Amino acid sequence: MTNEYPGINDKPLQSVLSEWKVASPLPPSFREQVWRRIQGAESRPGAANSFVDVLTNWVATVLPRPASTVCYLAALLAMGATIGWAQSQQKTDRVSHELRQRYVRSIDPYQTFP
Repeated sequence: MTNEYPGINDKPLQSVLSEWKVASPLPPSFREQVWRRIQGAESRPGAANSFVDVLTNWVATVLPRPASTVCYLAALLAMGATIGWAQSQQKTDRVSHELRQRYVRSIDPYQTFP
């Protein structure tokens, strides 16, 4: 079984980390701000996120990666082109059928169509 943290059993690293001290003070009212953020996060239900929140979160996490962005854009472009082609083909077939009917009626006005 591999360790989740590779440097956890490294004795020199542990000794250096135990000697390390942070000298900069925390900003004023740091604790109050942290607890306010925690309370705000707890008060919002996690499952009741709106569609816009979920979509915004997805865009913020997925789209900054260039490879996935290109893949998504290529897929959306392909889907749009396919849907557009299918709709134009359907309209072309309908117009072509109407033009055939008009031509036959112009030659034989008493011709009936199903």
